[in-house]
Amino acid sequence: MRPIGQLETEEQARVFADYLYLRDIAAEVEEMAAAGWRVWVVDEDQVDEGRALLSRFLSMPDAEEFYRAQDAAKERRREEEKAVTDGAAVKQRAKRKRARLASGQGTLVLISFCLVVGLFSRLGADPGWVKWLQIASIPPVDPFHFWQSLHEVAQGQVWRLFTPVFLHYSLWHLLINLLWLQELGGVLETRLGTRHVLVLMGLLAMVSNLAQYAVVGTDQFMGMNGVVYGMLGYYWARQRLDGWNTPVISPVTYGVLVVFLGLGVFGLMGPAANTAHFSGLLAGAGAGWVVSKNGR
Repeated sequence: MRPIGQLETEEQARVFADYLYLRDIAAEVEEMAAAGWRVWVVDEDQVDEGRALLSRFLSMPDAEEFYRAQDAAKERRREEEKAVTDGAAVKQRAKRKRARLASGQGTLVLISFCLVVGLFSRLGADPGWVKWLQIASIPPVDPFHFWQSLHEVAQGQVWRLFTPVFLHYSLWHLLINLLWLQELGGVLETRLGTRHVLVLMGLLAMVSNLAQYAVVGTDQFMGMNGVVYGMLGYYWARQRLDGWNTPVISPVTYGVLVVFLGLGVFGLMGPAANTAHFSGLLAGAGAGWVVSKNGR
């Protein structure tokens, strides 16, 4: 940055700086200690051009072309500021979109697992897949000591504690669970992050599977319902305790899930894993309470 000359008043300096700005010459003005205002050109390569324009300005400082430059420069700055603001808004929207897409990856993986298992197990009609993914091959001898009947798990097949949630007995059962999983899982993944929501879903799957096994055995034992109701319970607890409001689960989803819970209790939907539903709901609410009380 180099000085190219000086002007008597601040008004002249500002007018000339605006004129240079319109000609894409970056300039600054500085009040001098004695008197007058010094004009600086930022780019060394534009110093000579700036000096030539300053000589012209000094020869006819009241020329209309210089003073028209003020309004034109103001309008140009306004447009540039708007472009910067709009660009920042576009970047922010893109960032939010990328965050939403990234935050739903864990949920999409689980949805994909459900679809793959549904396809290859022929919606639970293939006994080979069911045998490999169900929690145990035999019902518990004693519900109060149900873990003693988990022979496969005891032998190291730990995945059985979680995999029953991927089995669905009908296309309707699969699709409705995936819709709920997508909404509830997407909301929680946005708030908690992928790793935390997968840990939560794993906990809910294990609790609801074990509860259903202890009470009912190996019958009525398929689906993501326990996890879905667990996520609902978790969100409800955090909403009440921490004031969660965005992103929000729609009231329609709340209402439909409550209605389905009631229909299952009264047997109006056929066989339903009610124990998995309620244990998942309570486990989710309990997890939400624990996390909230620990300030997370």
